[in-house]
Amino acid sequence: MHAVAALAMAAVTALHPAPDLGHPAPDLGRQVLAPNDGWAAAEGGTTGGSADRRPVAVRTRDELAAAVAGDESKIVYVEGPIDVGGKTCAEYADPAYDLQKYLEAYDPAHWTGPASGPLEEARKASVANQRQDVVITIGSNTTLVGRRGASLTGLGLMIDKADNVIVRNLAVHDAYDCFPVWSGGDWKTDYDNLMVSESTHVWVDHVTLTDGDRPDRNEPFYFGKRFLHHDGLLDVVRGSDLVTISWSKFSGHDKSLLWGNTDDPQHDAGKLRVTLHHNELSGLNQRAPRVRHGQVHVYNNFYVVPPGTDYQYSWGVGVNSAIYAQNNAFRGTTADKIIYGWGGTAIHEEGTLVNGRPVSVLAAYNAAKDPDLGPDVGWTPRLRGRVDPARAVPALVKAFAGAGRIS
Repeated sequence: MHAVAALAMAAVTALHPAPDLGHPAPDLGRQVLAPNDGWAAAEGGTTGGSADRRPVAVRTRDELAAAVAGDESKIVYVEGPIDVGGKTCAEYADPAYDLQKYLEAYDPAHWTGPASGPLEEARKASVANQRQDVVITIGSNTTLVGRRGASLTGLGLMIDKADNVIVRNLAVHDAYDCFPVWSGGDWKTDYDNLMVSESTHVWVDHVTLTDGDRPDRNEPFYFGKRFLHHDGLLDVVRGSDLVTISWSKFSGHDKSLLWGNTDDPQHDAGKLRVTLHHNELSGLNQRAPRVRHGQVHVYNNFYVVPPGTDYQYSWGVGVNSAIYAQNNAFRGTTADKIIYGWGGTAIHEEGTLVNGRPVSVLAAYNAAKDPDLGPDVGWTPRLRGRVDPARAVPALVKAFAGAGRIS
């Protein structure tokens, strides 16, 4: 193992010896977040279900849903691939729903405002039918770990109103919404690969999140907008707090990482503290991340913009956001496109490489856009592991980020 990765892994602590469950040591289910590894290490740290004495292995969607429910301490291992069950969109559709009639009814050429009426009610009923199969809700004090080759397809994980959750070494693909809604001049969808909502102390590590075999780039345009079937890859919303996302891979997606889903500070002020480090973000058109309110540390990540993608930006500086970006590397874009202003006033940015060259991304943004963003976000990260040189980041991340690359 590379020395840097070895140091990072050595910092992870196992609370109890691993039971003999037929998988090799170290037992990832017993490991907890290191004491200084980002925001999820604050205020007591994140241990998940590591103290559980009777871990379980699951092989089906229903077994998984039952195993991760509730707030008791638990370790859950995913064995092999699990999918939603093979149902088609037609099987979920309410008898009164018809896409062609929906498009005709809500064409903005003659319809204004939110969709309403019998066709919209039929769409909502169809969504409710599908949601019962797609969404898996994870309770508090849970460690969810994928064993070799583990993946979820057509499913979305939701950490909702929970505390102390670990998700590691798992690929989650294609949380596909069969029934998008036309709203606010765009197509909106219902499911994320992974959502953290009203939750605290969450560690997401060595996961791979993608749109699977049904990427939105292959979908048609209706009303001049892409007919999106996927929402976020990993959203952190509704007052969630103390989250660390490490050594993971996010690829081939449009609206990718949304942290804070409203400008209203009522539930989010002082929260949404998230650390994003040593991740590969490839082919993400926007929101990598887009931040509102939170103190967010973004360091040692590798961003790849493949030719021909509809890349818009990576760091969205939203209302009251305080992004502290250190030693990140970009390939395939230009410095002036990396930041986008969404009502925020500042971003701290240092040590960024763009196509192998050191560049002040903030200066490039301010030269191209008005009003300028300031460099002072009012805080300096204290909880962090080693910050690697930006030049080392592409090789490190390519070698060790994502599901199946942990030992």
